[in-house]
Amino acid sequence: MTTDRELPPYRALLVVDTKGFGSNSSTAQEMLAGLIPDVLAQAFERAGLREVWEGALFPHGTGDGFAVGFEPRFLPAVVPELFDELETVLKERDARLRATSRYVRMRMRASLNVGPIRAADPAASSAVAVGSAVITTHRLLDSAPVREVLTLSDPDQTFLSVVLSQRIFEDVLAGGYAELPESRVVPADVEVKEYRGTVYLYVPNPSGELLRQGISTEYRDKLAGVRDEVPAAGTTNVITGIHGGTAIQIGRMHGDVHH
Repeated sequence: MTTDRELPPYRALLVVDTKGFGSNSSTAQEMLAGLIPDVLAQAFERAGLREVWEGALFPHGTGDGFAVGFEPRFLPAVVPELFDELETVLKERDARLRATSRYVRMRMRASLNVGPIRAADPAASSAVAVGSAVITTHRLLDSAPVREVLTLSDPDQTFLSVVLSQRIFEDVLAGGYAELPESRVVPADVEVKEYRGTVYLYVPNPSGELLRQGISTEYRDKLAGVRDEVPAAGTTNVITGIHGGTAIQIGRMHGDVHH
């Protein structure tokens, strides 16, 4: 049996948006919207990924953010390098914004996914991407855990929270093609509209309440699979794919824990 349908090429998709964008004045929104691609360009440049940015697939603004696609072969370099640099660039940019107005901030959420993606109009250099993988990428960006990271952290210290899809984690990190400090990579169950699944949060520079309590009890309980019944036997887990840092697993916790 033959068919005219073809699976779209597998591409990586990075989408970012700016926290609290709508609470700014119209002039501040215009300024921030203009800064977003510049901030991303600097981060790619500093991460040694200028080629990825300059050859970006279907780059386009989203109003309060930006989306850019690239070939999956770059993921082993993008995952461990780009987000730390983006955190640094945002911190530097915040210092400049502070000189103008303390009420204008530029803190971002970033979502990274990979899957079958094609441009809506292949002839256009900045066409919007389409496909279920694109929808999922945006759903993850709006998920509660990645938003909570910025809420719990110090706004003067933590400027970026990242959500990696299950596919990114399995193919890039668990596959051994890249490494991130495991103490800063946290799995979380998410449910956003029609999407349900596990994602992985990465925080380049954790601070504030995030350091003390991590993700909220609601999400910690989901991740640990806590039930009303206490299991009769212990549980053994194996963590692979990420090296360095410290991983702590706690079934039930009471009081403060210091590490």
